[in-house]
Amino acid sequence: MSNESKMIDYRELVSRYSFAEHAERANRYFASLDTDAVITKKPFADPEEAAELCAGIGALLRGLRIFPGARVLDFGAGTCWLSRIFAMLGCEVTATDVSAQALELGRRVNDGDLIASRLSIDYVPLSESKLPFADGTFDRVICFDALHHVPDQLGAIAEFARVLKDGGIAALHEPGPEHSRHPQSQYEMRNHGVIEGDIRVEALFSKARAHGFSGAKLAVFSVAPVFSDLDGFNDFLADSSLSSPVACALGQTVRDSFLARRVFFLEKGDSSAHMDSRSRAGLHTAFNFKVEHLTGAVRVFGQVRNTGPVTWLPSGSGLGEVNLGVHLNGPDGRVIQFDYARRPVSSHIVRPGEAVMMDVSVPYPGIAGECSLVFDLVAEGVSWFELNGGDTVTVDISKQPRGCPASGE
Repeated sequence: MSNESKMIDYRELVSRYSFAEHAERANRYFASLDTDAVITKKPFADPEEAAELCAGIGALLRGLRIFPGARVLDFGAGTCWLSRIFAMLGCEVTATDVSAQALELGRRVNDGDLIASRLSIDYVPLSESKLPFADGTFDRVICFDALHHVPDQLGAIAEFARVLKDGGIAALHEPGPEHSRHPQSQYEMRNHGVIEGDIRVEALFSKARAHGFSGAKLAVFSVAPVFSDLDGFNDFLADSSLSSPVACALGQTVRDSFLARRVFFLEKGDSSAHMDSRSRAGLHTAFNFKVEHLTGAVRVFGQVRNTGPVTWLPSGSGLGEVNLGVHLNGPDGRVIQFDYARRPVSSHIVRPGEAVMMDVSVPYPGIAGECSLVFDLVAEGVSWFELNGGDTVTVDISKQPRGCPASGE
């Protein structure tokens, strides 16, 4: 009998068992593990695997444009190691899997960790292929090496589209179109009945568009580095045609790594149009302020314009709200008091290109010597605008009258 005739077709395995039976086999496997199992240490369970997983995570983060407070569905979360990573980035994560035992193991691991136990992670087992969430629940969906285990891949893509908000993004990290034929895949299917399906992005992209996704793209990145001596490295930097030996080796490395890997993103509507000041990327402003020195205070008034691509959330709205912040600096620009004062910018959202008028006063500090007040915008809990290259306004107050409290408030 030829080796070809012995090959297991994953589609036959899919049809052999019901959803509940697939789930029960997964539960039996995870019930046999404890919190010290190697799988609970992902992505750092193995040095070789860790290098590949971390490269994939980096690609997902770039394409997902994650922001604090984002509602994220981790589909096929397993022991929830990726849920933990996204929760540490400030996301509100829902971990879901067909195996309730896998999620329970992940919960126990997280509850036993001083940091992870405080993170925002919900654990929701699946009892059917339809996701138990309302339409438009999540900002982002992540599916990391899980879709190829799913009996109905196209149905899962349709569900991702349904539970995503407008402007949402689904990110998937999966093996390639010949995955089921790999010796490891054949071993898993033959001995454990695990579905090891092929991922064919052409069919998935077509299904995605039919169910509300408006855009689809693949990520091309280097999973493994190319090592070079100093001369070769400098030649690579100077070679705009990318024909140097290092560039050619890098291109070959990328091609080889993606023969068995697919990292892709599905967008529901225009994700950039739904970005706001909870995202550090895109926080830019321009001031057109005048300054007036009063007795005991400095007044700044004029216009502040949103020159970036994201909408500013209103003052007082919570995470990501945009306010005017003031630093108190000493000689040579050294900071004396970083959070010297806060003032609201707007009670309503400020869209890209819009400007708002401001007229605020800030008391002089009750200290002597050279000092200045630096006015900047801040997206609360996210970032100061200056870190993105935005404008600031510096007011020298070295010779102005004192006598006001140093609180700035």
